[in-house]
Amino acid sequence: MTAIGVVGLIYGASVLVGGLIGYATKASVPSLVAGGAFGSVLLVSAWAMLNGKASGWYVALGLAAILTLYFGNQYWQGGVLMPAGLMAALSLLALVLFVVLRRR
Repeated sequence: MTAIGVVGLIYGASVLVGGLIGYATKASVPSLVAGGAFGSVLLVSAWAMLNGKASGWYVALGLAAILTLYFGNQYWQGGVLMPAGLMAALSLLALVLFVVLRRR
């Protein structure tokens, strides 16, 4: 569970920092709130995975799926690479890595 926990830490930190960047550049309070909430929960789930708790994997997998669907839809509708396309790709990558590393 170490590699999958590290992926969770990187993904959670990226989501958290992305929310902060969204707030800093566009004064987007929804970015700050959503990035803070999702990023914090992802970091807690990564900590759980690093401590051998399977529940952390389920939480991270669910949040990655939600973010993939949300940002994928935003990208599909608007075609804007930043932030929708980047977050959709990052969330999809995290989702795939969570599944692949869990099966090992």
